[in-house]
Amino acid sequence: MKKRWRVLSTENALAPEAFPSFHPIATTLLANRGITDALDAEAFFHTDWETGVHDPFLFSRMREAVARVFSAFENGERITVHGDYDADGVTGSTAVITTLREIGSRFFVHGSPPTDTVDYYIPHRDKEGYGLRKETVGLLKERGTSLIITVDCGIACVEEIALAKELGMDVIVLDHHRFGETLPDAFNIHPGLPGETYPFKHLAAVGVSWKFCVALLTEARSRGLEIPDGWDKWLLDLVSIATVTDMVPLVGENRVLLMYGLKVLNKTRRTGLKKLIETSGRTFGEINARDIGFSIGPRINAAGRMDHASVALNLMLSESEEEADRLATDLETHNRNRQKTTEQMMVEADELLVASSKKQEARDEARILVLWSENWAPALVGLVAGRFLERTGKPCVAFGKHGDTWIGSGRSPASYDITEAVKRAGDGLLTRAGGHIQACGFSFTDDAHAPLFAERLRADAHERLSDMDLTPELQIDTVIPLEDVTWSLVETVERFQPFGVGNAAPVFLTRGLVVSEAMPIGNGGKHLRLLLRAPSGIFQKFIGFGMGERLPEITAGSVVDVVYDVGVNEWNGRREIQCKIIDARASQ
Repeated sequence: MKKRWRVLSTENALAPEAFPSFHPIATTLLANRGITDALDAEAFFHTDWETGVHDPFLFSRMREAVARVFSAFENGERITVHGDYDADGVTGSTAVITTLREIGSRFFVHGSPPTDTVDYYIPHRDKEGYGLRKETVGLLKERGTSLIITVDCGIACVEEIALAKELGMDVIVLDHHRFGETLPDAFNIHPGLPGETYPFKHLAAVGVSWKFCVALLTEARSRGLEIPDGWDKWLLDLVSIATVTDMVPLVGENRVLLMYGLKVLNKTRRTGLKKLIETSGRTFGEINARDIGFSIGPRINAAGRMDHASVALNLMLSESEEEADRLATDLETHNRNRQKTTEQMMVEADELLVASSKKQEARDEARILVLWSENWAPALVGLVAGRFLERTGKPCVAFGKHGDTWIGSGRSPASYDITEAVKRAGDGLLTRAGGHIQACGFSFTDDAHAPLFAERLRADAHERLSDMDLTPELQIDTVIPLEDVTWSLVETVERFQPFGVGNAAPVFLTRGLVVSEAMPIGNGGKHLRLLLRAPSGIFQKFIGFGMGERLPEITAGSVVDVVYDVGVNEWNGRREIQCKIIDARASQ
């Protein structure tokens, strides 16, 4: 897929002398991330817990929510944590449940600890869908719940929470998602609400949940309960996981929480999480944000996609070695089945595209891809949509069927609000729709609506998207000569970790390099290895993962411009600089 290259325009960068121990490129990289003040730069490189983490009671309704929990404890009421089925909901729910049980074990009612006052509920992804449902509200009432705490959902559940109030139940909402014009009648803890006084607006739900836990623990100590100092920091392993998987910006407080969270994750005390890390093949002491994104997070999410998210939640809560072994093994099986099923769906999706292109406009002319099959698992269609977005740069909507209901997901570039597009095209057709600018979910029940919905989506995208919108942009931090690729550069880049949304790994461009050697490597020549020479005569090895098919265009003797990132390759005790190719093209 061809990409537009854009070298970022650095303005107001600090002088390189501001960080004499760093590579001179450091201040350019900082400016590209919006950091042009010396104090902000210092805070970026030296994250400070005391100044970087805000007081949870800065949330406008935190004190009321905390008071309601302690009222429930005092009266022996049942508290139900209602979580979402993804990694953010699972980890956030784990943090809240663990904290409530810790406080509850020390909080005596009439001389006896309330051993059964905290339970939880997570909906089935396909059977029930996202968020709090009216049927669930009724079920919780029958179970004796009088206080519901929603985690990673609830802020858009206005009618459902109104029903809970009618039935005599209060609700605390811990969320970070989009909300409508009307907010629910609840204790809403959400950093993005209008008029909210909390200073940092980009927490994941697990971050909001952790803030709630810290506030609860603070109140518990003020009441004389013996909660060990620092107990709340042992929850940061959970915070680190969903801060990565939910792709919130890794800036400000999120950066601080993730950096400290990674330290806790690498020495976690959770029996279940230890087992999960072991089965994923990660090494304690070396787990980083990438390991979370590609190994730990997908396994947690696999529970909700292939079975029920309670499998992952029970694993996070498990204190038994035997139970943890069993549940971690289950998750590993679910993850492998997820991978296998997704690959099969991708094959079928490719076949559908080939068939459809013979009947209508060619695929190259389509502005959006719309794919569906009644045999597809709705829990996996978002993965299919995401892969086609990565492959083609075009928005993609995919849907499958569960029972009588079609359930779908969409993914799109930032140039096209896929949630609003789905709402426009689905007017009068969909039973439910919601999401973000670049990701959405929806459902409908009438089979006849599928082709009509697809037709409307194609027309909407054709009207609103240009060729430029559909050509992905590759952002490049700066142009450097090959001579700048030194250990000093690698060490400086490492200081910018952890990488993620809002703080991507630095990307460099070097022009006019002569290809001295070009060879395919790996099984079937899947990857590409280059030895490139600068005009000065120095050489550097480059590796292009998954780029073996580009060997015919990058031959020995040709001159190329290369976009790449830098890191370290360790093999048999040897360390060398690794330049990983992101894109390459013939020099002009």
